[in-house]
Amino acid sequence: MQGIQNLHRGESCGDFIVRIGKVNYYCMVVKTGKEEAFRLWAAKILADGDTLFTGQVLFFKKLMRTKKGKIYDEAFFPGYVFLETDCTDASLFSVFRQNKDFYYFLPKDDVAQPLTGLDYDCVTSLRNYGETIGFTAVKFDENDRIVITGGPFKNLSGTVVAVNRRNHRVNIRLDVFNRATVVGLTYYDIKKEDRSKEEKDYLKNK
Repeated sequence: MQGIQNLHRGESCGDFIVRIGKVNYYCMVVKTGKEEAFRLWAAKILADGDTLFTGQVLFFKKLMRTKKGKIYDEAFFPGYVFLETDCTDASLFSVFRQNKDFYYFLPKDDVAQPLTGLDYDCVTSLRNYGETIGFTAVKFDENDRIVITGGPFKNLSGTVVAVNRRNHRVNIRLDVFNRATVVGLTYYDIKKEDRSKEEKDYLKNK
């Protein structure tokens, strides 16, 4: 039966996976600066079979360049790592609470909830591009709502909040994960966001 596949060999999520065409992503808040260490710890836990589910923890980074041209990377979402899994039994994810650098799942409550909407689209877009985001180029108009047409943020909407014309860079605000995240981009590969139906109707009837 295409679209839904049941694998039933036991009671754990590692053995019983219901596939519905996409995996789920969960956002975990950890101590800032400890994201990579947490990812490596989680990878070992999952690889050793010490959990009743399968998956992996993702930590997104972005490449940066100093004024002298030296390239380095830093956290794209400081303090955030993401669990990618087919498992839908969120109670099993309590294994991550064993790590001293783990704080909580988003939204902040006792039960992990899968990402939806723009948050889900953001993670899947980044996931498809790779965990380390390179230098992404864009065109822009300051203060405009824009749609990114290429790179890891393809199809996401944002707002240009600052412009550095000397270095041909802009800052774009993305509203994801219950907070505004500012992304630094260069000049090409975006377009102005199309007007909404309401705006079009208003201008048409004006």
